[in-house]
Amino acid sequence: MMGYNKSRGVALITILIIFSVLSILAVQIINSQQMHVQRTANIINSSRAYQYMYGAEVFAAEQLKAYFKNSKADRVHRNQPWSQGAISFEIEQGLGQLEGSLRDMHSCFNINSILMEPAAIGTGEDGEQLGSGGNLNQDRGGSKEPNDGSEGTGMPGVDLFAKLLETKIEESEVSPQALAVATKDFIDEDQEPTGIDGAEDYNYTGLQVPYRTADTLLAHSSELMVIKGFDAEIYDAVKEYVCVLPTTDGTINVNTVKPEHAELVWMMLEDVDLSQVRQALQELPEDGYDEAGFFEALGSGKVSEQGKGRLVYDSKYMLLTARARVNTGSATVHSLMLKNDNEFHVVARHIGE
Repeated sequence: MMGYNKSRGVALITILIIFSVLSILAVQIINSQQMHVQRTANIINSSRAYQYMYGAEVFAAEQLKAYFKNSKADRVHRNQPWSQGAISFEIEQGLGQLEGSLRDMHSCFNINSILMEPAAIGTGEDGEQLGSGGNLNQDRGGSKEPNDGSEGTGMPGVDLFAKLLETKIEESEVSPQALAVATKDFIDEDQEPTGIDGAEDYNYTGLQVPYRTADTLLAHSSELMVIKGFDAEIYDAVKEYVCVLPTTDGTINVNTVKPEHAELVWMMLEDVDLSQVRQALQELPEDGYDEAGFFEALGSGKVSEQGKGRLVYDSKYMLLTARARVNTGSATVHSLMLKNDNEFHVVARHIGE
């Protein structure tokens, strides 16, 4: 009888163990199922968000086309509706949101324009020099000196980038000129370092984590972080002033640069104070400046040798940043649009932040 009771106890314990194991497995199966259901929902919501995101491209292009066609605006400037900040819409019956904003890509320094060739200078009928756009060049003296009066490199893009860096970084072990030269070497196609500050493959392949120079145009401004001399502090100081275009075009549109970023226009000029440039940008006319009006507002100054062909009063590249959220799904796209007459076409797309 005693052995019988012991057998019953062992059987009971075995049943309890089996029940516990099965309970744990059941909980795991339910949790896994719930996780898969949630994951599927996230994928579906993200896919829907992406569709709205691409729809934002079409919407922005059509709105811009309609505005420039109906307004007959002569130039792109920041008094226009596209420049008035982000707009947002509720989508999916209030369960999501679509937000979009536009940035003129001629209101920042295109890092790839460090390779931009100097403007060809001709002579008009009156004997005055003409810039690349056929506009009367403001540099009457034909000076070959860089904006700050120092000896330049002979490479306009390098000197301009160095001048911009100089205004934004105060204490650094690396000079602005060295940073600009290293950037030029990282982008250009050859393996010949530019002077003592140059840096080609041999500078990077010897690092603890070796890599090579791009030898092509940058795709994102954050790539500065892998160029000799740059660090997070320097990048943070200049990131609002720089951008990247899939071209060496480095023109700056006076009419879209914000007063707080006046350095972008000032670096193209000489014989003028930064405060004068900022004041002129603050007093932007309703329809923007033309060349004569801008220099009249400045009261002094002229386009520097490095700035010839780079200071303009219209734009052709604009960047749409669209963010879509549908329930738990979200998507972000940065779409570069090219303006051709009044048509806008997406020519490059970067998905994600």
